Order: sequence, then C-alpha cells, then structure tokens
Amino acid sequence: MKDNKNDTTEVFAIWEYDSYEQYKEIESKIRSDKMHVKRIHDWYEKHGGREYVLQKYIVELKNEELICTVK
Repeated sequence: MKDNKNDTTEVFAIWEYDSYEQYKEIESKIRSDKMHVKRIHDWYEKHGGREYVLQKYIVELKNEELICTVK
C-alpha cells in the first residue's frame, strides 16, 4: 500500500499464472464458489453495500495483464 498524501491510499497486487487459460479457470472457480460469493456479498453489506463502497472508497480499479519484457 502507498499513501498518496491526498487522503487516498493505493493498493497494488500482482498474481502470477502459468497461462491466461489457468487464470480464467481459477477465476471461474472462485466466482462459482457459493461460500466465497456470500462472504464478499456480506462484506459489502456490512460496509454499506457494493455500490456505496465503489462510489465512496474506490477511486480506480484495474484488472490488467502484465507482459514480461525479459527474454
């Protein structure tokens, strides 16, 4: 995490997968896990609802592929 000195904090996370197909497979399993989905839903509700959290606390959200430039 990085304090931006403007009342915001940047959170940066990187996950590495062997392939894009592996990423899609894991992401699909996570999204179809009913207990996980319920935990996420309950967390949002505890904090005012998903839309409230996204509007009040999330300035920018990215999900981008990073490509290795080292050969």
